[in-house]
Amino acid sequence: MQVFNFDDPQAQALALASRVSELLRNLIARQGRACLAVSGGRSPLPLFTALRHQKLDWSKVTITLVDERAVPAAHPDCNARLVAGHLLQDQAAQACLLPLVPHISPMASDTDLHAALAQANRQRVQADIVVLGMGDDGHTASLFPDAPELPQATSLDQPPSYVVTSPRVAPHRRITLNLTALLRSQFLLLAIAGNSKQQAFARAAQTRTAALPVSFLIHQNEVPFDVYRCN
Repeated sequence: MQVFNFDDPQAQALALASRVSELLRNLIARQGRACLAVSGGRSPLPLFTALRHQKLDWSKVTITLVDERAVPAAHPDCNARLVAGHLLQDQAAQACLLPLVPHISPMASDTDLHAALAQANRQRVQADIVVLGMGDDGHTASLFPDAPELPQATSLDQPPSYVVTSPRVAPHRRITLNLTALLRSQFLLLAIAGNSKQQAFARAAQTRTAALPVSFLIHQNEVPFDVYRCN
């Protein structure tokens, strides 16, 4: 694990964007295409703004989601909506976006959600690069410590896939990559900012624990894991 520290959020976003674009260029040169999985929410928006101006052959990049909320595509909390509006612009407009939940009703039932999950797994492309965030509770992707599905979602006995999680302390049920899928990527990058997240990360770095799911990524040696940290 490598940790890079920044005092300025803009410098953090620019450095992370530069690293992601460098990795994309190298992957395209080596394998012809590349798949980038990004997280949603408001935290990665500065990264999206910086990344979309990077010069590379975006037509050979597939952008998919680490996780998605079980909301309609037009909902303000829809991660695909944020990615389309903030990342697939400018240079990155030529990239292909692969959303997870293209059709789901505002009152989605278990049947609706699992139908969306099945579709997400049918079209799933293994991500080469995964860019993650982290919550104050140590969750990453939508692997929440209070979600009853967490033990299965973090079991390495499970095949790589999307799974459903139901956090009790966060709105909306989710579809998220499981731990196996995250560890099948070639590069993992984590962006965190703020004192509370720094403290949670420091606790997670001490021991592998389901109470802080990000610790499962910290305490592994299968995939290069770079952390971009801002005060």
